Amino acid sequence: MYFSGKIEFGVINQSVSAFNHILGDFSLIVYQFQALSAFSAVIDRLGEFDDVLDSNSKKGDQDSKEKIQLNFCLISSSNGLHSNGSMPLSKRVKLLHVEHLTVQTPSEATLIKDLSFEIFEKDHLLVTGPSGSGKTSLLRVIAGLWSFGNGAITVYVRPRGDLEMLHSPDVVSYQVTSTNETIGDSTGRRNFEGVIFLPQKPYMVLGTLRQQLLYPTWTEDSDNLSDDAKQSDSVPFLMRARDARCVNERSKKPTSEDLLQVLNDVSLGHLLSRFDGLDSTHEWSSVLSLGEQQRLAFGRLLLSKPTLALLDESTSALDEANEARLYQLIQAAGITYISIGHRRTLYKYHKKVLHVSTADSTSTQQNWSFKDVEEDPIYDFSKQ
Repeated sequence: MYFSGKIEFGVINQSVSAFNHILGDFSLIVYQFQALSAFSAVIDRLGEFDDVLDSNSKKGDQDSKEKIQLNFCLISSSNGLHSNGSMPLSKRVKLLHVEHLTVQTPSEATLIKDLSFEIFEKDHLLVTGPSGSGKTSLLRVIAGLWSFGNGAITVYVRPRGDLEMLHSPDVVSYQVTSTNETIGDSTGRRNFEGVIFLPQKPYMVLGTLRQQLLYPTWTEDSDNLSDDAKQSDSVPFLMRARDARCVNERSKKPTSEDLLQVLNDVSLGHLLSRFDGLDSTHEWSSVLSLGEQQRLAFGRLLLSKPTLALLDESTSALDEANEARLYQLIQAAGITYISIGHRRTLYKYHKKVLHVSTADSTSTQQNWSFKDVEEDPIYDFSKQ
């Protein structure tokens, strides 16, 4: 057509351009096939996850009477002290009351049968037993993270920094259940200086070393961040201090000096020189060993000073010297704790022991024993 004079030479270039454009449009699916497949897979998983949440929510509404009841009670400082400052036995502060608790798996297999015990202030409890006997599930039930089974748990906590509680009645009761909380929204119970759960593998937030220590009790306000931290890729939800309901406004936020002191206390002072200070940002779950992560979690515990700490093998990656130091630190801080562990050395840091054995589905007998550490024949104190 060009040599016969029907079209000009420029039309050839226009035709090639139009052909390439149409070819690219038709090849879009081929070129983006991997991205489209990944996007489709994510949408499918989110859809299935949403369906499961909806079905569990409906099932929970129908079977709410069968769920474990978790109660939180506010307590004030007791004025019933002896002249020497000691507290009479009748005035000991109760922190935890477990009544006829049966813990089950989602498939309704029984882990712990008809468990009942009480924990008072500084009655540190060690939970022992074989793997799979339900030790971790028990701690999750107390923390409100597990609801399969029946029974009742009452946790007595103090409001963080509320001085007006000194003039209030001794106990003001609020109730929440593990499936339908009645204290505000899902973060309602975290307004109290109550329970902190430390898993074996601590959660490392995406942010600075400062934010690692302040999590989860305090959040970073962007107004208080240094210029370097403001320019870093900090996660927005870690900087909502003004709107965060999970922190009482009267609680005192630790200073930089407090953070430095805690790092030294848990033998992590070397991180400051290793990572250029408190406001450096790294992938902490990758750059820190499991032992360092566990010590960092204890640093969070020392800063927040909860009424009750639940330690799920939280020192499993540490040597005995570091383990002893951490337990001595939280004892000195006045924190009452419940620990899961297998080491015999843990007995010396606890006053009570709860031994859980593997449940026998054919037996109706209790599969647990609760006693003072001195009465436990498993541990020989003469060998300390």
